[in-house]
Amino acid sequence: MNRFASVWLLVTAAVLGAVVMAVEILGARLLGAAYGGSLAVWAAMIAVTLLSLAVGYFVGGWAADRRPKPALLYGILLAASALVVLCPHTRFILKACHDALGIQGGALASSLIVFALPLGLMGVTGPFVIRLLCASGIETCPRPPAAPAPDPDCESGKGVGIRAGGVYAVSTLGSVAGTLLTGLWLIQTFGTAAGFRIAAVTGALVAAVGLVSALRLRGAAALVAPALLAFAPLPVSRVGQTYTAPDGEPVKIVEVRDSAHGRISVLDKGDYRLLVVNGIIQTGVPRRGQAKGRGLSEQYFQELLPYTVDDPAKTSGLIVGLAGGMTASMLRLYGMELDCVDLDPEIIRVARDYFGFAGPATAADGRTFLESCSRRYDFCVIDTYSGDVFPFHLATREAFAAAKGVLKPGGILAINYIGSPAGKGYACLDATVRAVFPHVRAIRGEPGDDVQTVTVFASDKPIAFNKGWLELSAGFSGVDPVSESIERLTLAAAPAGGFVLTDDYNPIDMLRAGEALRWRARTARNIGEAAIF
Repeated sequence: MNRFASVWLLVTAAVLGAVVMAVEILGARLLGAAYGGSLAVWAAMIAVTLLSLAVGYFVGGWAADRRPKPALLYGILLAASALVVLCPHTRFILKACHDALGIQGGALASSLIVFALPLGLMGVTGPFVIRLLCASGIETCPRPPAAPAPDPDCESGKGVGIRAGGVYAVSTLGSVAGTLLTGLWLIQTFGTAAGFRIAAVTGALVAAVGLVSALRLRGAAALVAPALLAFAPLPVSRVGQTYTAPDGEPVKIVEVRDSAHGRISVLDKGDYRLLVVNGIIQTGVPRRGQAKGRGLSEQYFQELLPYTVDDPAKTSGLIVGLAGGMTASMLRLYGMELDCVDLDPEIIRVARDYFGFAGPATAADGRTFLESCSRRYDFCVIDTYSGDVFPFHLATREAFAAAKGVLKPGGILAINYIGSPAGKGYACLDATVRAVFPHVRAIRGEPGDDVQTVTVFASDKPIAFNKGWLELSAGFSGVDPVSESIERLTLAAAPAGGFVLTDDYNPIDMLRAGEALRWRARTARNIGEAAIF
């Protein structure tokens, strides 16, 4: 084996390490669009990746001992690359597994069916590289210039360890590069489907060069493969498609984008425009605009904030978790001065492009912003608990202390929590809020204890509402529906069994895992599986 062929084996190890990590991260994103970004999805993808590689390593070692040919190595890599480019076209498999096995079982089954074979084939190549390098005697077992015979140490196997270690090191460095490039650049720049294609073309290009090196003219045809994969069709865009939701309302897919934090979809369903991230509704606003007091009639109780002060136009607020900007747009109807923060800059762009959001917004982590903010506000809204992935670092005693630190004396923190008001997760959230604020008031979004939206108000003063909404309800007679809803849906007492969540110990993700699954199923019933798969 010539020196170029030996060096190219190390290049192959590095590139394979990068491609494996790219496929793992892209795979989690592909699954996330259908099953969410919960720990269950990541656990399924990581487990399948490791299992596939383990099988591939064993099979590769067996095959490499029996047929240690570079052409076989690169042929396997070429086949793996061809399978990778097909991955984004397998949403029908995700849907079938979801329908048959539910969310957790479907995520695991989908991972196995879609990714086990390409990842297993990439695992096969690792032992091949080590075996071929040992046969080549590259560098680590130098021969005396005048002695053409192999070094006895190499023949005795003494040089195998350093070769294996070198391959593992090079492969791991490639994995580091692949992880960073995919997570910080590839997905954000090109999207998930194109990311699979780029990963496939990269692997195919390495395989093609290796085949040419091994087979000379007989391998030249392999150079066509990267070009074919580069022009492989991406999944058909669903923008502009329409379908009927389970409740009979028409739905139009207005926009679909990939960001660093999930798949973003904008839907027009009936009279509402919805923002959906990884299959979970984040925002729903009337397509014909909002009016003061409108949200109160539908138990969107964050709109009670203006009615805790005499003149909301003289107040300011900080919103952590912008989504489509509904809360910001609603509170601006009352003349409030608002600053908004969202982790995902693409969400901010979508809010401006499709939901009419206007005003200042910062792309930053909410916890970091709270801890570094020097301004003081009358209100702080934490609206980051999507019902799927829970940002636990924004639900600890330290986080709520940071939120209290940005409030003026008498200021109010409002939290939009999604879960069961009788669940252990909510009990812990309530206990944690009460560890920081002496006055807490919570209003459930609907009767009963099923998973739902719970609005929590917290302050260092008693929380009361001035019924200013009556001025917006001219002509009605009888019982004030807003006051009636508040009285009927207010949680009478702090739930029992909760403990204070801290940065050191916060298992809220696990405590509400079942509730997250029920919320996702509820969302699917609302918007239909066509928007998810």
